[in-house]
Amino acid sequence: MRAPVVFFDIGSTLIEGPAAGPARRFAQTLGLDASAAAVIRDFLFRTDLKDAAELARFLSSRFPVDAARALEAAAALWQMQRQEAFVLPGAAGAIARLKSAGIQRGYISNIWPPFFERFHCEFREEAERQPCFVSFRTGLLKPDPEVYRRALQACGLQAGEAVMVGDTYLNDIAPAIEAGMHTVWLLHRPGKESSDLVRVLNGAAPAPDLTLESIAQLEPRAVLDLVAAR
Repeated sequence: MRAPVVFFDIGSTLIEGPAAGPARRFAQTLGLDASAAAVIRDFLFRTDLKDAAELARFLSSRFPVDAARALEAAAALWQMQRQEAFVLPGAAGAIARLKSAGIQRGYISNIWPPFFERFHCEFREEAERQPCFVSFRTGLLKPDPEVYRRALQACGLQAGEAVMVGDTYLNDIAPAIEAGMHTVWLLHRPGKESSDLVRVLNGAAPAPDLTLESIAQLEPRAVLDLVAAR
């Protein structure tokens, strides 16, 4: 049997950032409502933005926002997203252990460019040498099952040869289960995941193969056992 490929979510699985997402922060800064935040979020996560100026042009063309103010807000938040993000404890060690065990990694994430820049800075070899299926490049957002189908196809994998590791049941675990992949749920934010946790515990939603409190607990042996057990 081939060694499995472990796909990771990035945000709040490997790297954490501010509690409020970038779209909401833009909306608050520019005095826009929740519907505008939804439009901004869709644009941010589906567009391969080159810089803050490109983002500012979208904001000022789509919303009643002065161009100079849009650029100021875009430049500030772009920089903050790179500075505020930090690697979660145990993330680097988990990836290093998988690498040492000869287990390939991949990345499937809803993410926008400056946050990915921080991932690239912290995990350069992973970002440059491992397959990355990130929303701002693919134009697809989890939990769309097509995200997982494309990742498996691009890597030449059967679903049973892949493991998805993520912190969000709705975006990471449920669609990966639907695709036939093995799953590891990082339940380090149980309060945020409480409704889905209750559904899983009551049998109303399919359970992941493995649940961990922290990315630091992810070991190669557990990954290999998941694949071998099927």
